[in-house]
Amino acid sequence: MPNLSTLRPVLRASLAALALAACSTPSKQSVAPETPGAPKPAPAPAAPPLSAEARATLPMPAGLDATVMDAAADPCNDFYRYACGGWLDRTEIPADRGYWARGFNGIDEQNIKTLRGLLEAAAAWKPPAGMRYPEAVGAFYATCMDEPKLESGVGELKAELKRIAAISSRKGLAEAAARLQRFGANPLFDFGSIQDSKDATLVIGGFFQGGLGLPDRDYYLKDDEKAKAIRAAYLAYVKHYFVLLGETPRAAAQKARAVVAFETRLAKASLDNVSRRDPEKTYHRVERAGLKALAPAFEWDVFLATAGAGSATAISVDHPPFFQEVSSMTRAVPLAEWRAYLAWRLASSAHDALPKRFQTAQFDFFSKSFSGAKEQQPRWKRCVRAVDSSLGEALGAAYVEATFGADGKRTTLEMVALIEQAFEADLATLSWMDEATKARAREKVRAIANAIGYPDRWRSYDGLVIDRGSYLGNSWRSQAYENERDFKKIGKPLDRTEWNMTPSTVDATYSAQLNEITFPAGILQPPFFDRKATPAVNLGAMGMVVGHEITHGFDDEGRKFDGAGNLADWWTAPSGKAFEERAACVKTQFDGYIAVEDVKLNGALTLGENTADLGGLKLAFSAMQAYVKAHPEAVPPSRYTAEQQFFLGFAQSWCAKAQPEPLRAQAQTNPHATAEWRVKGPLSNLIAFQEAFGCKLGQAMVRSPRCEVW
Repeated sequence: MPNLSTLRPVLRASLAALALAACSTPSKQSVAPETPGAPKPAPAPAAPPLSAEARATLPMPAGLDATVMDAAADPCNDFYRYACGGWLDRTEIPADRGYWARGFNGIDEQNIKTLRGLLEAAAAWKPPAGMRYPEAVGAFYATCMDEPKLESGVGELKAELKRIAAISSRKGLAEAAARLQRFGANPLFDFGSIQDSKDATLVIGGFFQGGLGLPDRDYYLKDDEKAKAIRAAYLAYVKHYFVLLGETPRAAAQKARAVVAFETRLAKASLDNVSRRDPEKTYHRVERAGLKALAPAFEWDVFLATAGAGSATAISVDHPPFFQEVSSMTRAVPLAEWRAYLAWRLASSAHDALPKRFQTAQFDFFSKSFSGAKEQQPRWKRCVRAVDSSLGEALGAAYVEATFGADGKRTTLEMVALIEQAFEADLATLSWMDEATKARAREKVRAIANAIGYPDRWRSYDGLVIDRGSYLGNSWRSQAYENERDFKKIGKPLDRTEWNMTPSTVDATYSAQLNEITFPAGILQPPFFDRKATPAVNLGAMGMVVGHEITHGFDDEGRKFDGAGNLADWWTAPSGKAFEERAACVKTQFDGYIAVEDVKLNGALTLGENTADLGGLKLAFSAMQAYVKAHPEAVPPSRYTAEQQFFLGFAQSWCAKAQPEPLRAQAQTNPHATAEWRVKGPLSNLIAFQEAFGCKLGQAMVRSPRCEVW
């Protein structure tokens, strides 16, 4: 990753573009006073536009890669192929992956190598500069990498399995469920602290449907041949795992059938993933007394006390029928089947801390059914990710010191703030939104908090015991420590300084309840941001990401929260109806796209991300246009115009290849559209794109009617 001090001139150029886009009138200070009677200078003659033939002889703009493209493709019929075809043709998906994206995975691969160097130094008792709790970080990585020790036995796991085998009462079920929650196995449901959706300043306890071994409830319920094949493979996998734990084949088969039947009951009671995107359908403040009345057979007091949240009284559940089913199962399902299910949840969650035969069993099932990877990732990569997950802010402090620094954080904060101003200016252009709703929208965008690069206050790990004895022990203690930290928040005021991602994460997110963008240091690298690239390319790639996250505050889910993070309807009825009509257009558009083979995208599931893509592109393009108009010298003659550079910079950061399995899983469970349609879908709605490449009605990249929300 480049030093951010060298990025500053390019970022400043981007900031100038964004500032210009955010302003509707020029600054008075920038206008020289006129001398009365003085002749006005003649404007400089505009340079004649270059022909396509002349442009073809010019060099590529900085930040774009000609070898990534397929110049023979028609950009107006398949812009994804035009921007990414060369990369798609020559790129092989790594054997340990089923999906490979030029942007996210390419940067992640660089970051994980950087983290590996930091961890190997810590494991060798030579902690790098900036690392916090280096002994714990080094020990965690060292035990994870000690594969001979993993092969020596599963004693710690067997001790916990004996506790499960001894369960003889409902109280014992609740105690075991809570203990497994502390270890991260999460049987039945997920439990943790959440913001109260109706009072975002408060932290309450939240119970969420869960407890499934397959990625989504529909894998248990669908009757198509692919779903049946996955269920059969899952049953065989569970049986094999029990055999590895020492069960006879007959006993293992019996337990596997019990596990799958148990999970199927949970799946039938679960809310579908599209409905779960609606915050009004997943907030039910019932309090502890209401939870006990809703699902009386389960020992909730015992669960909360054992989990370490015994004083929690403020409780919400996401889907009441699910918890009613948990209560019914507590009464009706034999204890032997409960014990099989709980043993499975614990043992399967620990697979990467067990001997290689357990790791191989887990990989074989999930690779064939979902990931499409041909080989398991090297042990060092899995261990780097494990440390990043468990001690992410101790490791992250060293990562930031090695790569990002305070200068990068300061500059990026300026960038995000100015794009927020640009979004506010864009509100004035919307004909479908009335003035009352626009005023509330301005309040919300002005209230957005920006968490950039890394936390202002690093997380404490005081009291966490990590040693060089057992990786499984370290993993369980680390998970229990984080759960204890989390449960202590319940009933207390919200702490807005906490982060939900580690600094090296290659991602960016928006939280509607926090009304906050999180923008980790890890993503600020090529192709998303390149210090050598033109402002047009950088704004197409990185500017779009910033605009995307801001727009999430106003997508079909985010718009239901006000600027303080409360679930509240701040829209007038006419503006709300107008939004829904425009969003319905986007849903219908993406419903028609094929993800892979016979599987289509789910327009309702991906609606928020598709809306954010469309809005983010529009916002970043406006910023780029304003900058080029004011600073034409920043866009020297090249093979592509500034407008074309913007769209190519965007598309080249999203080039991706995938095996069929992850594309199928993505279409069913992921709120993001597949990469090809994330490029082609929003661009086909943008007049600016069509003008940039001379596309005409009737070509594939020109939709009629167009969808436009923001």
